[in-house]
Amino acid sequence: MKAEYLQEPFLFFGKGKSICPREGISGLNVYDTVQEARKNQLLIGIVGIEGDVENLKGWLKRFESFIPANPKGKQKGLFKSFPGFNLSQGFCAQFIYGSNFERILSPNDIKKILGEKNHEQQIINAVDLFNEHIKFLSDIKNCDVVICVIPKAFEGKIVKENKDEEPVETTAEDTEEPELELNFRRALKAKAMQCNTPIQLIREYVLHDNSKSQDAATKAWNFCTALYYKGLQTIPWKLEVDENRPKVCYVGIGFYRSRDKKTIQTSLAQIFNENGKGVILRGSPVMEDKEDRKPHLTYDQSNALLKDALTRYKFATGTMPGRLVLHKTSKYYDDELDGFEQAMSELGITEYDIVTVMETDLRFFRNNLYPPVRGALFSLTEERHILYTRGSVHQYQTYPGMYIPAPLEIRIVSAVSSVKTVCREILGLTKMNWNNTQFDNKYPITIGCARKVGEIMKYLGEKDTPKESYAFYM
Repeated sequence: MKAEYLQEPFLFFGKGKSICPREGISGLNVYDTVQEARKNQLLIGIVGIEGDVENLKGWLKRFESFIPANPKGKQKGLFKSFPGFNLSQGFCAQFIYGSNFERILSPNDIKKILGEKNHEQQIINAVDLFNEHIKFLSDIKNCDVVICVIPKAFEGKIVKENKDEEPVETTAEDTEEPELELNFRRALKAKAMQCNTPIQLIREYVLHDNSKSQDAATKAWNFCTALYYKGLQTIPWKLEVDENRPKVCYVGIGFYRSRDKKTIQTSLAQIFNENGKGVILRGSPVMEDKEDRKPHLTYDQSNALLKDALTRYKFATGTMPGRLVLHKTSKYYDDELDGFEQAMSELGITEYDIVTVMETDLRFFRNNLYPPVRGALFSLTEERHILYTRGSVHQYQTYPGMYIPAPLEIRIVSAVSSVKTVCREILGLTKMNWNNTQFDNKYPITIGCARKVGEIMKYLGEKDTPKESYAFYM
């Protein structure tokens, strides 16, 4: 076994580079400030009961100014002060909001929904109520993003506490009457997707400082970064790449079950170049392998899916990538591989890496109080490698998590690149999730996006057109 350490990947911002999104935005401004023509006003629509709307506007007003880091935070290097969402620094943009872009929910409408005896119908009615106002703010008011404040009265009834999501590839349970999933957040995201405006859901209790959620500066960082990306459809940072190497396209292949968990899976793919620009696709239905009951693409399906993905990539960027990287969380079947490789051959792509990124029960330990460092790479064989995408961080001299970190197993199926290059890119792609400013997400954005997309995609009808931007799914 061979052990080595991968340096923390850098991110590019407007005036330089940093390993940390918060440090980079604070001192170097968001990346797209290098563009001559950029939008710097974010028009925000708000839907909620009157009291919640007032609280949210107070929240947004507070976020426009400097917010000091949590003074009680033990990990000083990780808790960063928020510079304020304003034109002068950091995000170099401003919020635009007011009564003209608000839709106030009637308490009577809330009572009517909760008075419905059928729980499923309650959720459907709640989705319809919010979606009606989202559509108005999108179509009539042309808002860049719509924030929906979920009323306190919906807690425990319409919305429930978040639970860990099931893995992308799971085996369906054999039950005579499978339970039909009906999740308010996912259903609303899917329905609102027919508008041209991304939405941001926020639960009422998060607006209060005495809540069980994060400190004010951390809330501001994560909330404003997500709004910036969703509303302006631009990137706050990009991954550092070697400009002397061929342009790379990263494709994540994932699967999701229908809402009843019994019907066949549908494949999906998303493409990310080194700038993080992605395109969401929905593939054709797939079957389970008879032996291990895992989703399985046929030759024709994998061939068509990758050709479609790369064609859209060329349309978006003007050229085919010089190198392609495929990520998947389960094994590649022979006919899948044949289909992928034939698609690349037909499109003239000769440089590619095919990689499995999966969970593992293996753990490593250090001879002190801290877990292995983020970036630790353990090569078991030429094909099997263990990578810690979460762990102790050298730059901060601490471990930022609460639980013992679980590494990823990286299996090299076919590669023109070195193991270090493949794993260094995976490490870098864990920093490309603009739904928060956490620089050490466990999964690369290719896999993380697949899971988020699958959650929402299952609520779309066959005739519904899924949006191509990740902003509509996060």
